[in-house]
Amino acid sequence: MKKNNTKLQIKNISLNFGDEEIIKNLTMDVSENEVTSVLGASASGKSSLLRVIGGFENIDSGEIILNQKTVNNQQKTIQPEFRNIGIIFQDLSLFPHLTVSQNIAFGISNATNKEKLERCNELQYILEIDEISEKYPHQISGGQQQRVAIARAIAPKPELLLLDEPFSALDEELKEQLLQDVKKLLKSEKITTILITHNIKEAFGLSDKIAFLSDKKIIQYDTPYDIYHKPFSREIANFFGISSYIKGKVLDKNHVATSLGTIFGQTTAPYNNGQDIEVLIRPDDVIHDDNAPDSAKVIEKIFHGSDFLYKLELNDGQHIFCYTPSHHDHSLNETIGITMQIDHLILFDT
Repeated sequence: MKKNNTKLQIKNISLNFGDEEIIKNLTMDVSENEVTSVLGASASGKSSLLRVIGGFENIDSGEIILNQKTVNNQQKTIQPEFRNIGIIFQDLSLFPHLTVSQNIAFGISNATNKEKLERCNELQYILEIDEISEKYPHQISGGQQQRVAIARAIAPKPELLLLDEPFSALDEELKEQLLQDVKKLLKSEKITTILITHNIKEAFGLSDKIAFLSDKKIIQYDTPYDIYHKPFSREIANFFGISSYIKGKVLDKNHVATSLGTIFGQTTAPYNNGQDIEVLIRPDDVIHDDNAPDSAKVIEKIFHGSDFLYKLELNDGQHIFCYTPSHHDHSLNETIGITMQIDHLILFDT
């Protein structure tokens, strides 16, 4: 018999606060050992979903199953302390009167003092906080506090780890290294994780899967690559990156005619031959090439250090964006050669 590797099943859950509907018929399965990020616009219900999974809110309908056991439905509710779930909120809530080691050991139960010490030492070493083990929270930096909070949540080896925007207060340099270290730790510990975040770069760097929450339910649940390159809707396309759209006409199942010539991609489904559509163009779909037959005029430019983001005007007045290495420093109103490099034809109604 094939082993079921689903750690968490969320089946058609709904949540209401009074007359306000927060979550509606939301379904999601999270596999063992995967890191899943949940993203969506402000007030889309991300944190409410996390609170429901953690047991801090009771659903009005549906079912939540953790490790093949129901933890919440209309007849049954398992309290948070009995779900074996680790949680880190934006407010880290470290105990100010306990040292780093004592904070980490706090949640470990059913273990000898020797086992607790070994577990603390192991996590402190992996997260590079062993040198501050005897310091108190007020004596360490924000980044170090973040690492302590993660170690404390992971120390009891939870069935599931819930993270509610825990990295939002960190600067980008600190966050970059921390994300790499946390991902290695989660994978080595084989801890299934759900991260709530508004930071797309953070989600892309940490996640195996991304769930996009909109209209009170998940409308795309996919790999980071596919949610960027194969978005189900304009809303998702615009949320996860810079988008532009150019007019086109479907020629056949792999080709679309546009003002930039015929664009080839994997499929034009579900559109019919001859149908007018719009093609999603990402900045990385457009390659600056001085020898290309097509050209466009630079009308805006943003310098990023390693590259420029150019806004280009096509000959027919349509606009697209293009990333170009920063040694290609072109002036406004200058015309440059471009060529298209598209694998996935993502088409929308006009």
